Amino acid sequence: MKLLNLFISFLFLSVLTYSCSNSDNNQPEEEPLKNVTYNVLFWEFTPDTGNNTFRLHYEIEFHNPNDVTINGFYRITQNADGLETTLLSSNKSPCYTIEANSSCTFSFDEEDSFDIARINSIKLISVEYNLEE
Repeated sequence: MKLLNLFISFLFLSVLTYSCSNSDNNQPEEEPLKNVTYNVLFWEFTPDTGNNTFRLHYEIEFHNPNDVTINGFYRITQNADGLETTLLSSNKSPCYTIEANSSCTFSFDEEDSFDIARINSIKLISVEYNLEE
């Protein structure tokens, strides 16, 4: 009789162990996030505004194709008369957070004096958006 009770107990525990689902197995697999895309809406460099200044004005739209809100940082690299510079964003910058399936536009408009430097051309080299982990 004891052997029968032991067998039934073992069988009952086995059924419970294998029939209970693990909560980790019920979690849907997370899809990897898609890369943020960008579109240069406007890029204009004016080497002489007529006021002893030069001006750089541009707008870049970042698009989040994911079904979730993302946070990230952009890098905009440009070449000014052979000198490459990179603008790095922070967590306080515009477009740090982009809602799901939406876009954010970063605008830059600066005018600087010839006393700082005289620049003949500024060209866009690259734009990147890196997701925060």
